[in-house]
Amino acid sequence: MAIIYLVRHGKTDFIGKKLCGNLPGIHLNEEGREQAQKAADYLSNFPIKAIYSSPIERAFETAEIIGYQSSLQVYPADYLREIHFGDLQGKGEKDLLDHPLWKKFNTLPADVCFPNGESVVEVRNRVAKGLEILSHEFGKEDQLVCVAHSEVLRLAVCWLLDLPLDNFHRLTIDPASISK
Repeated sequence: MAIIYLVRHGKTDFIGKKLCGNLPGIHLNEEGREQAQKAADYLSNFPIKAIYSSPIERAFETAEIIGYQSSLQVYPADYLREIHFGDLQGKGEKDLLDHPLWKKFNTLPADVCFPNGESVVEVRNRVAKGLEILSHEFGKEDQLVCVAHSEVLRLAVCWLLDLPLDNFHRLTIDPASISK
């Protein structure tokens, strides 16, 4: 398996305020661009062979900053897109606090399927399949970057470490953080 650096997108104005999910038009803010540049500076110390990103703007902008620093093109990868939260997508954090499905997502996520969206298991399977295929396209020592979203990266880590899905909220994936 290739060496993969999992990078969360930088900050936006909506983190902690709104469940963005797959909503279009959510861009990095100034702090997020600075965070992405710091991630790019760090990753420039490694012989990165390719960069893949969720096609959602905030992730793709982060990947482009990394790509510019490394002189690499960014390839959109649909398997890295954020969970489609269905009917909950776009709701404010205050609206979510008492919502029964949101409470279940935060306690027993493996059993959650968002109406008009995806299940947590579907997302984990999508991410696992994509990373599995990607890792076999490259050599064992090749180093890749995948830029995505907090929930997607948590599920990727659960898959890679064979952790139960119900534990994925115990993982912290900060904006513009890098997991290897």
